[in-house]
Amino acid sequence: MNATVQIPTAELREAIDYYWYHETDQLQQTSYNIPFLHQELVFNFGDAFTVTNQHQKMFGYDTAGSISGIFSGPVITRVSGQYKAIGIIFKPFGLYRLFGFSAAQFRDGLIQTDQLWDNKTADLIHQLEQQPSPIQKLQTLERFLLAHARPQQVPSIITDTRLHTSLEKGHIRSLQYAQQVSAKKYIQQFHHTVGSTPKRYAQLHLINASLAQIAQQPDLSLTEVAYEHGFYDQAHFIRVFKSFAGITPLQYKKAVQAGKVSTTFPNTILHH
Repeated sequence: MNATVQIPTAELREAIDYYWYHETDQLQQTSYNIPFLHQELVFNFGDAFTVTNQHQKMFGYDTAGSISGIFSGPVITRVSGQYKAIGIIFKPFGLYRLFGFSAAQFRDGLIQTDQLWDNKTADLIHQLEQQPSPIQKLQTLERFLLAHARPQQVPSIITDTRLHTSLEKGHIRSLQYAQQVSAKKYIQQFHHTVGSTPKRYAQLHLINASLAQIAQQPDLSLTEVAYEHGFYDQAHFIRVFKSFAGITPLQYKKAVQAGKVSTTFPNTILHH
């Protein structure tokens, strides 16, 4: 597979982690994906590329491009035939930072790209198709983003990294007090910008950290993983893990041991 990744220019790093381009003549792949902490935009120039959410609703990617927010549960991704796609991995608040786009509009599905830049998608697609190489395509995409960005300041209550560190009762309330905002405003701003409540976001952050650790250290006991990431006990860890992943930590660990998980993408379980 031709796979190209590009880090954004400094002007866009507050909103975007990286761009990617993948291409191969033939691919038949199904993957089970546990929610991760990003928003993603995908343009599909190949054949079938679909996402099915936890409610069994299927969404398809096409050349018009679609955006996903932070899913609340697992999704199944299927690619069949020619695979040729371009994507942007945004930070959890990236769409708001770059376009003032409210993540509250996501409902475990996809949203069309024209909602970001006032029906300019056709112009972008034309420009992308004219570029002969992956790097030139990604550079074209970046120039387009810079030209159409409407930057917004992300509230500090969203970027406060202390939120990610603890599930203790009262932890989120202490952050709210430190920011001198009401509990209602804190939750509203968070949901508007990220598409999640602070509590669920903190839980997902620690679940993502747990996934990475299990993928890298599959021989480590799940009890150790649970306590290291601040869960009260093993039952608490299993309950929160399953609420996002749809499977238990033990089922995930077995998938890792079976070679179905890459440490580079610990949220993805491949089904060949």
